[in-house]
Amino acid sequence: MPSRIALIAPYIELAELAQQVCEELGLNAEVHVGNLAEGVQVAQELAPQGIEVIISRGGTATAISSQLELPIVEIVVSAFDLVRAVAEARAHGNNIGVVGFQNVIYGTKSLEKVLGVSIKEIEIKSKEEVPEAITKARDEGIQVIVGDAVSVNYCQQLGLAAVLVTSGKEAIGLALREAKELAKVRRKERMRAKQLKVILDFTYEGIVATDQDGRISLVNPAAEKILGVPGSHLLGRQSEEALSGMSLKQVQESGQARLGELHRVGSTLVVQNIVPVIMGQDVSGVVTNFQEASYLQNIEAKVRKELHLKGHVAQFTFADIATKSPNMKRMLNEAKEFSSSESTILIIGETGTGKEMLAQSIHNASERKNGPFVAVNCAAVPETLLESELFGYEEGSFTGARKGGRKGYFEIAHHGTLFLDEIGEIPLNLQARLLRVLQQKAVMKVGGDHVIPVDVRIITATHRNLEQAIAEGAFRQDLYFRLNVLRLQLPPLRQRQEDIAMLVELLMEKISRRTGRMAPTISHDIIELFQQYYWPGNVRELENLLERLVVLRSGMEIRIEDISELLGKLKLLADREIEDDALRLTLRGTLADMERAIICRVLESTDYNKKETCRRLGISKATLWRRLKKNKENAGNMES
Repeated sequence: MPSRIALIAPYIELAELAQQVCEELGLNAEVHVGNLAEGVQVAQELAPQGIEVIISRGGTATAISSQLELPIVEIVVSAFDLVRAVAEARAHGNNIGVVGFQNVIYGTKSLEKVLGVSIKEIEIKSKEEVPEAITKARDEGIQVIVGDAVSVNYCQQLGLAAVLVTSGKEAIGLALREAKELAKVRRKERMRAKQLKVILDFTYEGIVATDQDGRISLVNPAAEKILGVPGSHLLGRQSEEALSGMSLKQVQESGQARLGELHRVGSTLVVQNIVPVIMGQDVSGVVTNFQEASYLQNIEAKVRKELHLKGHVAQFTFADIATKSPNMKRMLNEAKEFSSSESTILIIGETGTGKEMLAQSIHNASERKNGPFVAVNCAAVPETLLESELFGYEEGSFTGARKGGRKGYFEIAHHGTLFLDEIGEIPLNLQARLLRVLQQKAVMKVGGDHVIPVDVRIITATHRNLEQAIAEGAFRQDLYFRLNVLRLQLPPLRQRQEDIAMLVELLMEKISRRTGRMAPTISHDIIELFQQYYWPGNVRELENLLERLVVLRSGMEIRIEDISELLGKLKLLADREIEDDALRLTLRGTLADMERAIICRVLESTDYNKKETCRRLGISKATLWRRLKKNKENAGNMES
C-alpha cells in the first residue's frame, strides 16, 4: 500500500513546480495551495483522510506543525535558491537585505563579491519579528529585501521592493524523498505499536512499567485483573506507593534484575520478574511481568498430568549415567554417536543393567528430544492385548473396545522415540506385523482399513540371546536384522567393579533423599564384599539392597550380619563352582579359610598369573594384594 503524502505550497508557483517534480521522479503526493492560516486549514481537512506526512515550506510549515500532530517535512531553502533570489534582487538595487532564520541566511554575505552587491544578513528568530526587522532595514538604506512569503507580503505593504526565495526542484525532490522514508518508518512504528498493544492486551501475564522517575507509565489489562486495581488508579503514581510489595523501586535504584520472585500483593501471591530498562549507563525505567502463583501451579499440574503421568517423557540423560569403567565408557561413547542417527538400536543387557535409562539418554541427545518418549515392556503386556496396545484399534473392533477407538503406541510416539523393552518376548504372530510397520513406516489399527503414516525412531532392548532364539524358531531372523542395525552391549555390574563404590555412594544419597532417612556408614570391607558378589540383578539389585540397609541401619554402620542374605549367595561361599573343572573344590571352615583356599587354587591354575587370577575371581589387583597379605599374616600367626 503506497504512502499517503500531501504537499501544501504557500504559493501557486511552488505547487506547480512540485507537481512537475512528482511526475518526473514517479512519486505520489497530493499537492495543495495554502499560505499560513489557509495552509493550516487545508492540513486539518486532510488529516482525517489518512494522510501520513505533510510537506510545506517556511512559515506555513511552522504553523501546520504547531496545530497538528502529523509529521511535517519542510522544504529547505538551499544555497542555490538564495543565489537565484539575490541575483534577481540586483535589478532593484545593490543594497540587499536577506531576511530569515540563522540557518537559512548564514553565508549569504559571501555572495557580495561574486554578485557585486552589498548584502545585509537580517536574522530573525520568529515570524513575529519580521515587521520590525524589515522596517529597521529600510530605515538603514536597504533597497530590496530577499525573503519568504511573509517577508515579501510585508514589504509590499511598505512599498519596498522584495524578491521571494523560491524553492527549486532539488529542494522539492529532497523533501519528497524524505517524506516517503518518514511515512515508511512511521507505518512500521505504528504496526509495532499495534502489535505491542495486542500483546499487552491479550497476554495472561500482568505487565507494569515505570519511567525514569519511578512513576507508573504502563499497566496492561491482565495486571489490572490480577492486582484488582484499575489502571487509571495506578498510572502516574510512584511505584513504591502504588505497588509497595513488588520491589520496583529497589530494582530501579540498583539496576539489577530480580527474577522468579514470590511477592504478596494484597491478598494475591504472584511470581514476578523485574527487569531494569538501561539506556547507556542510566536506568530509564523498570518493567515487571507477573502471574498468580496459583495459575502457574495449575499449569504445572496439567503438564505433569498430560506428560509425566503418561510416561511419555524421557527423564534421564547421559549425564545421569556415572561410571569409571573403561568398557562402560566405550559403550556410552558409541551410544552418543548413535543418538544422531535415525537407525534402529538394539540394546543387549542383563536384567537391571539400566537399558531404559540408556534408551532415554539416547532420546534426549537426539533431534527428537522435544518429541514423546514412549516405553513399552513387551513382556508385561498380555499377548491378547499387545497388538491393540502397539497399533491401536478402531471403535467396535472387539468386545470392550473404547468408543471412538484408541491410538496405539506407534501413533503416540509420532515425531519421537518408541522404546520396546524385552523385545525377545514378543509373540511370533506379532513379529511379522512389527516388521511390516518398520519397513513401511505406517500402521494399520486393529479393525481398521487404512494405514496411518508414523515418524518414529525405534529402540529395542532384551536380556535374551536373540541368535539362540532364532535358532530355536522363537524369533524371526528378518526382524532381528531390521532391529540389529546399531547394537549396544550393556556390561553387567560384575564387569564394572570399579563402579561399585561410586554407585553405592550415589544410590545411597538418592535413597536417603527419597526416604528422608540418614545414610548408613559402609566400611571398605563391605564394599569389597560387594565387589566379589555376582549381582545377577545388577544395578537394580544393588539399589534394592541399599534401600533395605537405609531403612534398617539409618545413620548407623552396616555390619556383616546385615548382609547375611547376600553372603549366602556369594560365589565365594559354599556351592560356588569355578568354571574351570580343574578348580572344583569342597569349601569348609570359616569365610577366611574358604577365601584363602579359592585364591590359592586359582593362582595355581593360572600359573600364578595375578592379572588372570583377578579376572577369574572378579576382583581388583589391590584387593588380591590385600587378601594375599592378610592370608600370609594369618598363616604366620597360626604357625607361631
